[in-house]
Amino acid sequence: MRVNIKTIGYETEEFADLYIQEQDDAMSRLVEYLEQDLFRSVTLLCQTGDKICRISSLEIYLIETVKEKQVVHTGQETYELNKRLYELERLLPSNFIRISKSVIINIDKVRTYTPMLNGIMKVSMLNSQVTYISRKYLREVRDRILEVKHYD
Repeated sequence: MRVNIKTIGYETEEFADLYIQEQDDAMSRLVEYLEQDLFRSVTLLCQTGDKICRISSLEIYLIETVKEKQVVHTGQETYELNKRLYELERLLPSNFIRISKSVIINIDKVRTYTPMLNGIMKVSMLNSQVTYISRKYLREVRDRILEVKHYD
């Protein structure tokens, strides 16, 4: 597909015109992706020690709940965040998905998914962290993984 980009002033609202041969599911997902600004990264204000840091969602590998605090994991750093996991689910872009009661992962930062004998799935992140997809979330995650692979 050919893409044309024209830069406009900040006073003008951004828009996209799509010239397509057929309106199918893939195009519907693309429209939703554009309309909801899911392609933009989100910046979270996190804490490390006595410092407050701005962390881009592009840097985040996973977020987990530890003792009622959210721990944000980037490449090699960890930060604390005072938002609830369900709030982060709504706030973060579409490449983030909940995999258990206490963990959200960035599916773009996953190295491998390994099925386990007990019905859960092991997730190895690019930064060598390991976490697990619970049975409750497995079907949704599996569907998302297949959807992402479809676009590759």
